[in-house]
Amino acid sequence: MSLFTSDKTSADSGHINVIAEIKAKTGHENAVREMLTALVETSRAEDGCKAYHLLEEKHAPGSFYTYEEWVSEQHLAKHLEGAKGMLVKAETLLHGELKLTMLNHLV
Repeated sequence: MSLFTSDKTSADSGHINVIAEIKAKTGHENAVREMLTALVETSRAEDGCKAYHLLEEKHAPGSFYTYEEWVSEQHLAKHLEGAKGMLVKAETLLHGELKLTMLNHLV
């Protein structure tokens, strides 16, 4: 099973915005929340990270999203490679795959 699916909409290697969707299995919301929270500060300190925010659906605990801004897709790829260990560890706690959507900034 793949760790995540990617909806790659960026046509270039410039500034990239990313939304990641992560759904915890029932009963594992707190464990996933803790893992993701721990990832925030290290991600923000990474080279090329312009912004990294962790969000949770107000009326659907365990449904998490990150909003990320990276200088380039290469910086994002390096971040994902570094986060792979945490993602493998979290895989059994997740409902489905982590979904990444890459977006170009239009305005």
